[in-house]
Parts: sequence; C-alpha cells; structure tokens
Amino acid sequence: SGSQVLFSQYTLVDAEARGKDQASALLRLRRTACMPLERRRQAMRLLLRDWHPDKHQGKPLEEQEHANEVFCYIQGLRSAVLGGTEQTAGQA
Repeated sequence: SGSQVLFSQYTLVDAEARGKDQASALLRLRRTACMPLERRRQAMRLLLRDWHPDKHQGKPLEEQEHANEVFCYIQGLRSAVLGGTEQTAGQA
C-alpha cells in the first residue's frame, strides 16, 4: 500500500541521500498519512507549490535545478500519499 511505501526505512534513506529538502518533504507528508484525503491533498499542493520550478525562475541556476529535483521527488510520492486517487500528475 502507499502508506507502507511512505513509511519504509528505505524511503527515508533514499530521501536523505537525495538531500535535506527531500527528507523534510517526506517527513511532512508522513505526518499527513492518517489525515483525511482532503488534508493530504492540501499538504501535497502546498509542497508542490513551494518547490514548483516557476516559483524559482530568476534565481541562480543551481537553485532552479535543486527546486526542480525536489519538486519531481514530491511528485513521485503522490500516489503513496493520495492512494492513487489523483488522475493526472498536473493537478497540483
């Protein structure tokens, strides 16, 4: 199930290996696991908004690339967090 993926030790180790921002995002999403679907959607939307590449336009290239990496990582957690309820990846 999605929550098993979200809470596996491997997932945390992988997030930490990617960077502190990915690990922080994972931990924030883990805290929503027992919440109603709408609260999980809201948490996902907020994280995606904060890391959206458009929000980081005009910043140094390294920051833009980092934001994109974190954004893609969070997108990859979508089905684990929302249980496969989202039809398209673009609904952030």
